[in-house]
Parts: sequence; structure tokens; C-alpha cells
Amino acid sequence: MSHLHLPDGVVPPVWIVLGFGAAVLLLLPAVRELRREEARVQVPRIGIISACMLLAMGVPLGPLPVHLNLAVLAGILLGPRAGVLAVFIANLILALMGHGGITVVGLNTLVVASEAVLGYYLFSAFKGKARPGIAAAAATVLALVFSLSLMIGVVGLTQVDPDLLVHRHLHGEEHAEAGSHDEVMPVLSLGRFARLVFALGAVGMAAEAAVNSLIVAYLLKVRPGLLYGSRPPEHGVEEGKS
Repeated sequence: MSHLHLPDGVVPPVWIVLGFGAAVLLLLPAVRELRREEARVQVPRIGIISACMLLAMGVPLGPLPVHLNLAVLAGILLGPRAGVLAVFIANLILALMGHGGITVVGLNTLVVASEAVLGYYLFSAFKGKARPGIAAAAATVLALVFSLSLMIGVVGLTQVDPDLLVHRHLHGEEHAEAGSHDEVMPVLSLGRFARLVFALGAVGMAAEAAVNSLIVAYLLKVRPGLLYGSRPPEHGVEEGKS
């Protein structure tokens, strides 16, 4: 939902470099951890979660120009570092499919990975105080609020025209390319853009929170170990908390 649908050539080069630099700083610890852990188990999980994220990002929520991305769920299931890897893989494949530019992969990884990292730590903090399903929903909402705010901040710092981002969300990649030559879009200030993002994002947050809550509650019944890595579930979690 906080994915930047921007083509190549729009973001200034300095921000492209900074975006990839920040993404590398996030990815290096994840790669090191993956080498230390049992890759035979972790790599397939990263691949499966990346595929689920791709499917979710490709399905709009009805007529609304928003979609799920399951980044928070990736953090909950994989942990913050492996979750970052899954986010990067999903963003890279999306860019190769024309869903945003290759040069924006770094910034997109930074924005979407914030959901995985923050979602993991928020869920870890909440799960001992509330049912895991509720904890997952609360972690999802808070992480999405942060990532949407970060996305708006990136748009403001890079001085990208918010109209372009909104137009591509509303009408798609091909229509946006053609429309940019045939029509003059009204000026959209950063403040109005932020209000529009959170107005539309509220529906996406509710949907993603509900989906993550249901998935976590289901996994708690059938495979509780997936929620907590290799550790066994905490005492009493599976008894009365679902």
C-alpha cells in the first residue's frame, strides 16, 4: 500500500543513490544472518512469503486504488531481517514487471521494509498483552501509519510531483504514461496528497489488519512455531488465545 508507483527518471539521482545505500544497509545484516542460520529452512520461507506479497500487491481492493502487501506479516513470520529480504525480492520483481521503476527499488525497499521491521517488534511487544490476532492487527495499523508517513516524506524530500503518483495509482501504469502527454493534471499540494493517502489508506489498513489477524490466528492453531521462529509458543498462548 505504501509502494511508490513511480517510473524511472522521475526521482533525482541523489535520492536514488541514497535509497539504494539505505537498502544495502538493511540487506547486509539480513544476508549475514541468513548465512548463520539454517538456510535450508529459511530460504524457502522467504521465497514463499515474497510470492504471497507479489500476489497481494497485484490485487486491488475492489474499486479502490490500494492493495495489500503483507509486509507486516512477513516480519511476523520471518523476523525483521529476513522480512527485509522478502520485501526487497518482491519489490525487485515488481519493478522488473513494470510496477514502478528499477531506480525506485531502493526507496521502495526502505519504505515497505519499515512495515516488516516495525511490525515484527510491535507484534512482539503486543502479543504478551493481547490475543495474537489482535496484536497482529494493532501492529499492522501502526506499522502502516508509519510507512505511509515515510512514503509522504519521501515524496516531499525528493520533490516528486504528487499528481504523478496519484494518477498512476488511480489509472494504472500505461494510462498514466499516455495521460501525462495528453492532459494537464490539476496541481496537488503535498498536504492534500497526504490527506488523500491517509483517507484511502484507512480502508487498506483495515483490510490488511483483518487479513493479518485472521492469518496469525489460523497459524496459531495449526503451526504456532511459525509465529515465533524456532522457539516454542509461550506458555498459555495456545490455550485461550487465538
